[in-house]
Amino acid sequence: MGMSSWIMDLEDKYWDTVATIVSESETFQEAESSAKSLAKTEVPFLDVETISLGVAHLWNEFWSNYQ
Repeated sequence: MGMSSWIMDLEDKYWDTVATIVSESETFQEAESSAKSLAKTEVPFLDVETISLGVAHLWNEFWSNYQ
């Protein structure tokens, strides 16, 4: 497995976990905070803007199922 495959696998696993976090969070801010904390150890190469945008996308996708 090359380095880029390894990084992509880390990101995929991270975003899967964030999707779960979103589904269990009471507010967007809670989900975003948890995702940022997790990123520090799981995907430290992701910047905060990427994380915020990703959480927003997952949040909107999740809650669109309930509108």
